[in-house]
Amino acid sequence: MFNRNNSHSQWKALPLLFLGVLLLTGIAYGLWSETLLIDGTVYTGEVYGKWTSCICNDDGLDPLPNPWPYTYPIPTRKDVGKTTCTIDEKDPRILHLTIENGYPSYWGNCEVHFANTGTVPVIIRGYSVVPRNFTLASANGAEDGEIWVRYWDGIGTQMEPCPDDSCEQASSIQFHVEQPAKENFSYEFDVYVCIAQWNESATLEQCLAAAPKY
Repeated sequence: MFNRNNSHSQWKALPLLFLGVLLLTGIAYGLWSETLLIDGTVYTGEVYGKWTSCICNDDGLDPLPNPWPYTYPIPTRKDVGKTTCTIDEKDPRILHLTIENGYPSYWGNCEVHFANTGTVPVIIRGYSVVPRNFTLASANGAEDGEIWVRYWDGIGTQMEPCPDDSCEQASSIQFHVEQPAKENFSYEFDVYVCIAQWNESATLEQCLAAAPKY
């Protein structure tokens, strides 16, 4: 009688027997493989900006409205208070201002322009005033410092890379000499703005921490 169980066992043993014959005859199977490398180049953008101009409204003589809007004669301009503003020759990210022959309550304004000369859109996240030889006042009219300084009309502005029409921001730097100011003294300070790429909501502190050191 045909034994189905034995026949089934014999069929299961055939693959093992066939593999043994291949090994005995020197025939072998191998797995061929190869790693493919993809070589690419990624060019990153640059976040960079610089001051392009700075014009102050006081050359030493008291500024007067132009044209003169009153009927009485134009008064003699007093030769007091002078503000100068220059862009650093080596690092145009730095703006230098000097107040000469100032006095308590002396007020000044400088019109400034800052340009995005990098390759990606940026947002002005804040500014920093670095006094060289005095203490900054905490507010206009405060007596905890000699000079109060503020940068206006630029914070939060998005600027496209130049030469786009929106690549340059016009702003102003205003200051007020406070009561603790010294006599016969020239006050000097620097102004920086901190820019970050447009898609990052960085605070001023985060922006300054990530920026290259001046």
